Amino acid sequence: MVWQPVSALLLIVAGVPEAGPSWRGTVKVDGMIYEPGGYHPYVATITLHLREAERSVVAGGFRVALVSEDSTNDVRTSVHQTDGPMLCAGTGTETLPRRAIGYLETKAGQTTYHLAVPRAFGAFACGQNHAVKRDRVVIIGNGDPEAAEIETRDSVLRPLDETNSVMKGYFESTKTRGAVRYEYKISWSVTREPSNKWMQRTRPAQALEPHR
Repeated sequence: MVWQPVSALLLIVAGVPEAGPSWRGTVKVDGMIYEPGGYHPYVATITLHLREAERSVVAGGFRVALVSEDSTNDVRTSVHQTDGPMLCAGTGTETLPRRAIGYLETKAGQTTYHLAVPRAFGAFACGQNHAVKRDRVVIIGNGDPEAAEIETRDSVLRPLDETNSVMKGYFESTKTRGAVRYEYKISWSVTREPSNKWMQRTRPAQALEPHR
């Protein structure tokens, strides 16, 4: 029997470029729109799959881009009359585009994060999977200005937890457009996968040994 020692198998694995660490978790956007004669609840649960990508130098430290890969958006919404019946309801699910949506920034020994979550509000209307083309972004973690339609933004610089492996937080905000009032409750919990996860996925289930 021809067999390969474990060392040879590890060399084969080592020859495959390793992707950067990944992060997984959810962002929940709980919104309410009040207008004369009615109100509109809107709840989005964004399941994030993020991958650390290219690293760049900034003043006083460095950044690592966070790329969204196969993240999903699940929405429930409805329209109600004030003191009257519900007029319609809607649900929708979509896979978000693969692109950079934020970064980690390390300066003076502390790492903070900034996320621009796409399609986070108003992505679906009443009906089933009735998608709206507008890309209304929710900003988590104060950071660089974004060239996007910002629905609401966080005003706080957000550090990772003491293990540098968890993004977790909450904020509320309000705004008005004419006679329409918007209220938002934003919460999130996103965790870095263990660094040995990639090796666990690629390690052979059992190394071949020679017969004695």
